[in-house]
Amino acid sequence: MIHTSRFARTLGITATVLAMALGAASCSSSITGTHLGTPSKGPLMTPDQAVQKLKALLDDSMSDVKPPLKYWDAWPNSTEQDGGYATASQDRYIMTKVSKAKFGALLGLLERSWKAKGYHIARVNPNQPAMFADTPDGSSISLTVGAADNIAFEASVSPIPVIRGRDPFGTPTPQPTMSNGNPDMIPKYDDPFWSSDQPAPTPTSSR
Repeated sequence: MIHTSRFARTLGITATVLAMALGAASCSSSITGTHLGTPSKGPLMTPDQAVQKLKALLDDSMSDVKPPLKYWDAWPNSTEQDGGYATASQDRYIMTKVSKAKFGALLGLLERSWKAKGYHIARVNPNQPAMFADTPDGSSISLTVGAADNIAFEASVSPIPVIRGRDPFGTPTPQPTMSNGNPDMIPKYDDPFWSSDQPAPTPTSSR
């Protein structure tokens, strides 16, 4: 079962053709990893260790994005899996406005960055701006674009213990919400590069 971000399920996904954004991109249907329903079964992590790993995955994925994007992180989520363990996941909502004209720059930059880090691009959706990758240790990272041109990263790691009856990550902290109670994920900050529709050179990796 392909894992999709909670923000994508809330607002839906655009039907923009990824070929317009990313150009020719290779994809594979035979890769196994968290996004394809077979998360790594390595040593059991504590919830705290999982949170640290999730943050590292998200931070590392955004480290090559220049100019940097503003964001906020959702509270981590635990999902029980067959086999007596759970996966931990976390969404990072991008609050910088990214123009449709810059989707290709962002996705292309991330694809190059993820491949340079040894990630395997597990799935590139040909019908919408979205990209999914598995890391060498079996974790996963994705980027998806919603109907309101809202963007989110999602990281997923496993295994962690199955904990019932309480939040394994502690007491959730208040997070930004819209008037309807949904997460406040609509981008609101302008950036001279990312928010502009004007053609501009594709930003390159800092590596």
